[in-house]
Amino acid sequence: MSDEFNTPNRTFTDGHDPVWTAMDKPDDDSSSSGGGSQQFYNSSFVSTEDGMLKIRTRVGKTTWQRYDHVKKEWKMEHAYYKSGMVQSWEKFCFTGGIVEVDVILPGDPFIGGLWPAIWMLGNLGRATYESSTNNIWPWSFDVCDRELQPAQTISACNTQNHFGMHPYQGRGATEIDLIEVMTGDSHGPLPSTDPPIELPYGDMTLQVAPGVTKNRPPNGAAPLYQSMLSSNGHTDLIANNWYEGIKFGGNTSVNPYFYGTYLGETKPGEPVSRSKKQAFQADAVGAAHQLVPSHFNTTHTFRLEWQPGPGGRLDWFSHGYKVNETFYKTGDGNGKDWVHAYSILDKVLKETMGSQIPIEPSYLIMNTAVSSTWGFPYDTPSSCQKCYDCDDPKCACTFAPGFCKMLREDDVSLKIDSIRVYQSRDPSAHVGANHTLGCDPPEFPTRGWIKGHSYRYMRNVPFSYADKGLPLRKVQTGGGPCETDEDCGGHLKTTNLTEVYNRSGASEERRLEESAKDGRGTCVAGSDFQGIFFAKKSPSVCKCNPGFTGPKCLAQEHIDDTESAYNNMVNNSIFVAIPDVQIPSFMGILFCALALMLVVANCMTVRSRKQDSVS
Repeated sequence: MSDEFNTPNRTFTDGHDPVWTAMDKPDDDSSSSGGGSQQFYNSSFVSTEDGMLKIRTRVGKTTWQRYDHVKKEWKMEHAYYKSGMVQSWEKFCFTGGIVEVDVILPGDPFIGGLWPAIWMLGNLGRATYESSTNNIWPWSFDVCDRELQPAQTISACNTQNHFGMHPYQGRGATEIDLIEVMTGDSHGPLPSTDPPIELPYGDMTLQVAPGVTKNRPPNGAAPLYQSMLSSNGHTDLIANNWYEGIKFGGNTSVNPYFYGTYLGETKPGEPVSRSKKQAFQADAVGAAHQLVPSHFNTTHTFRLEWQPGPGGRLDWFSHGYKVNETFYKTGDGNGKDWVHAYSILDKVLKETMGSQIPIEPSYLIMNTAVSSTWGFPYDTPSSCQKCYDCDDPKCACTFAPGFCKMLREDDVSLKIDSIRVYQSRDPSAHVGANHTLGCDPPEFPTRGWIKGHSYRYMRNVPFSYADKGLPLRKVQTGGGPCETDEDCGGHLKTTNLTEVYNRSGASEERRLEESAKDGRGTCVAGSDFQGIFFAKKSPSVCKCNPGFTGPKCLAQEHIDDTESAYNNMVNNSIFVAIPDVQIPSFMGILFCALALMLVVANCMTVRSRKQDSVS
């Protein structure tokens, strides 16, 4: 898969694109205990321009009503920033391979407060839909552990997981962060980083459960893998339990400022509920990679190699200057040598907590958030009011200097020049499990579960009123308003690269020229598109040529023809879809005992009646 974002004016509102969906909702985290999200995701803040996907972030207030189920009343909610998130959930998923993204990071590298990220999530969880990820994120654990079973919804202990899921298979929505960016000015190296890292830096992370629960390294300190002894032989510091064997390269250090999240028992009023038994620790096995100002004004490539499952590994790469076999120089950020920045082996996860390198079909996410827990000043005076409205002077002390001015006056945009996914068709060419395409592979199904819990994957009231009971809308083909053919991509030449690849005998240049076709769509009268009865409603609309879709025909069709577990189940006999009945042994013994008692009772009754008849 490759998206170069070369077509201008593409839109990504739900139903506009066959691969990507831009959100129109708040982040559920904003109403969770401890959550700090301040942005409202708006699909109009995601578009293509100058050959790039642009995700803009601005100061702007959004107000909506939320129903409080505890107090049984409607409440006004506010978000003070507008931004964008685009994701390929339930449209394009893959398991294993290489992801490369060419990106220009947003904002001023020395002003903290923005949270740009390019990441992946298992298809069983939908990012920002907390009901879908509760006790699903970020499990990567296929072992039956009775103590952990209540915290992992789809556990390997489960005899029946239902909704097309396989019995005795532990599942989850694992998270792999290709890069999350922390901006700001640390005035020198950050403590406990080795080699020394300062702001801004990029966070390369695997988020995984179950997590380490005992003797975790404290935030702000590097993990201590061996106990430290005093001169007289007494233990001064006990070794931490953390992942031994993770490897770093270039200007990359363990990230000592975020080791994971404890998802505890929830409080009334939160978007989801977890009991005390369902609480669990998730780990962030992460690295901090040095960034420089050049990353914020010119295109740079970041790369992730994912070999999934048992025996697999994760490897992060960036560009730098190679000095020798072991040392790389970041310099101005324009180096073209690949730096092997970070590596996690499946063996390291198994030996620490029994988890594994993710093997879930996963989708891509690109977004910029604004969170009070990410890059905002942490050492504000006690007199500082905790508020995050740039238009309220009382909130000024909570922002980094220049933050509000930057969002008001500058073009603050996360710019993606391209994103590409490569996979191998040869299982012997890599370690780990096979590379697969599709969101619902038979070995790791997801669609039946999603359909059976569709309400968890939909927006909350009042936004859900427009969803009509569907998590995703059908992609619209044509029908967008237009004035000329150019509005419908009629001026764009398009090459069908599949046709070119399959041809032979001509030079590549000539083959490309011959296969280029004019126009993605045309502007026609509404009656020509929808019939005469719709002519008044839509005077002129776009009509798409074959191979193109979207309201204005600016997106290429994407047909997911990969094998689907859900489709296989539906196409089989209805009896195949009925789960096997599994009876626990104690219930079988009880049933047999009851049956025996019933037989004995019947025999005694018959004998008694015979004696009565004789007498």
